[in-house]
Amino acid sequence: MSTTYTTGELARLAGVSVRTLQYYDQKNVLKPTVVSDGGRRIYTANDYEQLKLVLLLKSLGLKLAAIQEIRTSDNAQEVLSLLLAEQAKRLTHDRDEATIQLKTVMTVQKSLTDTANVSLKSIQDMDQLMNNHQSLKQIRLKLVAGGLAMDAIEVAGLVYSWQSGNWWVFGGTMVLAVVVATVLMRWYMRSVAYVCSHCQTTFQPRFWAAFWAGHNPRARKLVCPHCGRKSYCVEVFANPTEVK
Repeated sequence: MSTTYTTGELARLAGVSVRTLQYYDQKNVLKPTVVSDGGRRIYTANDYEQLKLVLLLKSLGLKLAAIQEIRTSDNAQEVLSLLLAEQAKRLTHDRDEATIQLKTVMTVQKSLTDTANVSLKSIQDMDQLMNNHQSLKQIRLKLVAGGLAMDAIEVAGLVYSWQSGNWWVFGGTMVLAVVVATVLMRWYMRSVAYVCSHCQTTFQPRFWAAFWAGHNPRARKLVCPHCGRKSYCVEVFANPTEVK
């Protein structure tokens, strides 16, 4: 005995409203196989399969008129097959994108969790460290700018003395260069401090001790006033509240 459904039973099975089935009936999209003398509509298992196809095509964005045209066309099977193949491609693409987004969300979520486990003081320390780097960078840029300006004056003095034969001008620019360099160096040494690599004490050395100390762009070889060890100390921005 074949399976049959009333309008209400088919609606519940397909997850649609009774009104939707009635509308499909009016538009000749899905006609019941049997209509009793009393007007009772009976649907079969084949009607249920046709309804699933209609709902699938609607989910692809097709209007009822287009669905009906496709279903009644001579190459309905080929058109349906092509539509489903294209939908499969889109779903696969969407799935891949969703997978990438999920990985990104999980990565960010993990980083937020890790950040939540970091103490507030540590976060503040990191923020202060970033500000320290920015301040130190600005100081170095100003020092370089002052040095370049002094070099330009020296070259101008040399060219003038060479053309005029008055070497006193060049001598004067050299004296000025030494004075300016000393002023710049003193200003720079007051603006930076050094962190001992052994005891992490932050200190400012005496000018001449720092001036003659071996150094590289990030550190100077100094004697720590706290632990007494001589080593390369990392250069940082001089924060008055931290300098010993």
